[in-house]
Amino acid sequence: MKRVADVLATNVTRSKKSGTIILSDLSINSLEDVDTIEKSSSKAKEYGWNIVWLDHHYWNEEIKKRVQSFSKLILSPEHEQKCAAELVYQQFAKDRTACRRMAEFAHTVDFRLPGVHNLSPLPEIITYYRNIPDAYSKLQQLIEKVSRGIFWDEDLQEEYDNKYLPLKEDALLLALNSLSLHNIGNYVIAVAESPKVISKSILAEKIFAENPEAIIVVLFSPDGKISIRRKPGANIRCDIIASKLNGGGHSYAAGATITRKNSNFSGYNNNNIHTKEVVQSLQTVISSG
Repeated sequence: MKRVADVLATNVTRSKKSGTIILSDLSINSLEDVDTIEKSSSKAKEYGWNIVWLDHHYWNEEIKKRVQSFSKLILSPEHEQKCAAELVYQQFAKDRTACRRMAEFAHTVDFRLPGVHNLSPLPEIITYYRNIPDAYSKLQQLIEKVSRGIFWDEDLQEEYDNKYLPLKEDALLLALNSLSLHNIGNYVIAVAESPKVISKSILAEKIFAENPEAIIVVLFSPDGKISIRRKPGANIRCDIIASKLNGGGHSYAAGATITRKNSNFSGYNNNNIHTKEVVQSLQTVISSG
């Protein structure tokens, strides 16, 4: 949240005009974070800016009231099953066909609806672009295409075939080789290291398909970030598990961060997180109820 506050403050002071600041797909979990963003938001309002905050995560009532004091807060309950793109579309772009298509595309991908496999592999290209040196320029080019209603073309297909797919195959093999199943509480939990180049939703989907006994998939990166996904149809609350690890998200998918504690974990020569740390952290929070 400090990074968000810094970006907001920097751009407000640089701009010669005022307008609307839109925060989307971002929730606040602590009053400390509220204090951080409130200072930058108050300064922005002094410069004549309006702040609109759109989100579809769970919000604590006290935090909700604080944020409403300095922004227009528009929340969508999880049971409505709306993704962030839909909220932006409904608030700002209902008369734009390309935006409607983007929102429908995002909804299908976010909730992994049956039609997801009939769509272009745009989410995979986005994940790939985010992890290459010229990420910003590549994503900017992609935004310009999508804003014109172009979700796929020959250039994207060529990069997908010749640059992304070879990396994807190697990364999938590494991820599946790292996979292990663990009985924690009453659940069979699959734990795997997640390469940056692969979309976590796609990797989780593959793991569930190949390991039908797994109820939860936990994907982790060496820096300690984890993604928690539940099997379609399960009634487990991933957000509750994540909240016990200082994270958050949705009932069906959530994220958190595991911090190494040297007193508990030993035997490694670096600060990377491994399967052992992930499993022990999950055992602690799930067994605690």
